[in-house]
Amino acid sequence: MRFIISILFLTVVLLQCKTSQQPIVDQQETAVVDTMQNDTISIELREPKDTLAKDTAPPKPTPRLTYKQLQLKKLDEEISFFSQLENEKEINLKYPGKLLRKGDSGIAIIPIKRKLKLLGLLKQDSLTIHFDSAMEAATIRFQQMHNINADGLPGRNTFRFLSWPISKYIQTLESYREKINQQTDSLPPRRIEINIPEYKLRFFDHDTLVQIFDVIVGKYKNQTPLLTSQIDYLVFNPCWTVPHRIAVKHMLPRMKNDSLYLDKRNMFVTRNGEIVDHHEIDFTACTKDDFPYKIYQNTSRWNALGKVKFMFDNPYNVYLHDTPSKYLFRKDFRTFSSGCIRVNHAMKLAQLMLDADQNNAIIKNKLAKGFPVKVYLNAPIPIIIKYQTARYNEHLNMVQFFYDCYGMD
Repeated sequence: MRFIISILFLTVVLLQCKTSQQPIVDQQETAVVDTMQNDTISIELREPKDTLAKDTAPPKPTPRLTYKQLQLKKLDEEISFFSQLENEKEINLKYPGKLLRKGDSGIAIIPIKRKLKLLGLLKQDSLTIHFDSAMEAATIRFQQMHNINADGLPGRNTFRFLSWPISKYIQTLESYREKINQQTDSLPPRRIEINIPEYKLRFFDHDTLVQIFDVIVGKYKNQTPLLTSQIDYLVFNPCWTVPHRIAVKHMLPRMKNDSLYLDKRNMFVTRNGEIVDHHEIDFTACTKDDFPYKIYQNTSRWNALGKVKFMFDNPYNVYLHDTPSKYLFRKDFRTFSSGCIRVNHAMKLAQLMLDADQNNAIIKNKLAKGFPVKVYLNAPIPIIIKYQTARYNEHLNMVQFFYDCYGMD
């Protein structure tokens, strides 16, 4: 009896197993049929694939573009874009005589919008007489594109660039492309780069951009020279040696009219290397061709060189330095110096340049001395002063254009 029951139990188990497998086979067949019905090109039965090998295979690494390669790639894209616009009708733009802002309306808004649309910054459906949010956003982007204060208000400086013809953009791009092509493929991993028309200083460490600083450069008549050198040392609490040209051209007329001019500025005078009492000098008898004196400005909060200067060898007697005239950094176009480069947040730059053993406490100690203190760098830092009126800005993801302040491009 037990034998018969065992046979019956085994038979039932086998039938259940066969039944439970059937739906799986049916689902597979249904999937194949559905595929055959929906895909009239390929009707072959799909073989199982080794998806594990595909999913876990490492992706092919994308080669990282060098700085030069990236600049060239973006410049070529921009040249192609502007070349397509060459045959477009030029849009005449003149400053309307008043500052336009969001919420304004008027016929003067139309040509601005048309130019912003031509440059790909504004959509077609925004071409109304109203200064709307879309126009404000496009204006900000345009201002960023030209390295001016991005406030969304098209003032005189904005119109300076709005009046640019398309040919000007192409000319600027091609000039920069030629300069990039001439550059070496490799630059010192730790370096300082200053681009004069951009009024910017970039500090690189391990070939990585660490920080950007605003700078002031020379006037058109006293242009900052293009050069490559290396910064060897810093001077805290610098004493300013007034260049002879500045002394006779700018200071002498003031000294003739104001006997306290030098006292007010904490300055002193030497002749043949000896300090002389400037109160006993008759400056009214001096001329620009007959001025046998040297003028110096003592260390003070109003010293023209600020708290620190950065020294590098060059035949032009220029250097990089701090300045007490911070308000000038708010200007769009910063050509105010007599050739040297003034840098904003100079103490921050000094901290980046000095090695770890020369910390903030040591810097404060040197500043507290109240007289010039020279600090040599453990390793000189290359400095490159260049002139480029266009550049791809990787942070803004756009090619920027800069005013040709010295007329070199």
